[in-house]
Amino acid sequence: MSDHTGDVLLVGSVPLASVEEVLETCASSLGARAYALPDGEIGSRRNWIQCLPELTYSKNPDLDPIRIVAPEDVKSPPSHDPELMKATRGTYRLKPGVTETTLDLPYAAEAIKSYGTFKKLRAAGKIAAGVRFQVSLPCTVDGTVGFFPDAADHPVIMRAYERAIQHGIQEILQHIPADDLVIQWDYCSELLDIMGARREYLDGESGIAALSVEDRIQKYTSRDYLAPMTEAIPGDVLIGYHLCYGTWGGWPMTEVEDISMCVRLSNDLVANTPRRVDFFHLPAMRQADDAFFKPLADLDVGDAKVFLGLELADGVDEMIRRAEAARKYLPDFGVAHYCGYGREEPARVRELLADIATGADKLAG
Repeated sequence: MSDHTGDVLLVGSVPLASVEEVLETCASSLGARAYALPDGEIGSRRNWIQCLPELTYSKNPDLDPIRIVAPEDVKSPPSHDPELMKATRGTYRLKPGVTETTLDLPYAAEAIKSYGTFKKLRAAGKIAAGVRFQVSLPCTVDGTVGFFPDAADHPVIMRAYERAIQHGIQEILQHIPADDLVIQWDYCSELLDIMGARREYLDGESGIAALSVEDRIQKYTSRDYLAPMTEAIPGDVLIGYHLCYGTWGGWPMTEVEDISMCVRLSNDLVANTPRRVDFFHLPAMRQADDAFFKPLADLDVGDAKVFLGLELADGVDEMIRRAEAARKYLPDFGVAHYCGYGREEPARVRELLADIATGADKLAG
């Protein structure tokens, strides 16, 4: 468990101008309430995994492009129109005869660079003592399958991604002390696939559509899936999962009646991750009430800290209402925005940070 008791989780993206501005803004808004501080995923990374065609796949000599999308055109489509969503992402395929490849992912280099800024601000007293540096990483399916329409390519690309993530984490640990690091696994495409929300968005048959919901859960919570991402991470590093209903084309990509699926997945992720899990982020819906949160009574994640995505950009009072409903079934939890702030305007981000800080203060009181 963490030696820091921050009760506000920042999921990752914060669309400000620089890493320094992100860290200063978030640190000044939240102080010691921050569980950890991310670098905001700024610049090319501003649209989560949509940076991978530009930064990784377009530079790989083992791949041929199918659909090329210019970086400036990569933006969230205005609706969940499947054809529009396909048109706003790059897609690739393995060249004939390629049975193994390597990937150069951007996450390690960016984390190492941002940590330098983090250390500078902490030394200047602008970051509260005990607040760690956070690196958010897309899980394997998130970073691969949607960019490769041919399911026959998936095993090769997924293995390459796993190796690249493992190498990247080891590189990060050469520059960031394990006891100063939080790794958040973005678990989004998995949840959407389980709930059938990505079927029309994917170009080809991913192999998931033929599986039952139970089989999909087993696939995405199995030790075989989780171990390559997590088993080599030292115990001094805090790790957790951000479960996400998706913001591509607007949030959420799938509506849910209650939090039961997130509870089920969290229980299975803890059971099958081959090392300690330190935290979970579970998002709520705006209409969440007692019935929505009732499944929290079945949450069984040991000592992992739970952050509920209760801040949904509709004001402090609504955040508190949802929190009071959740407390009937889970007395102790932290709070968070429903996802990252990446789709928001900078001025709005500052307002939302103020809301979540105010809400956290009221709940603590």
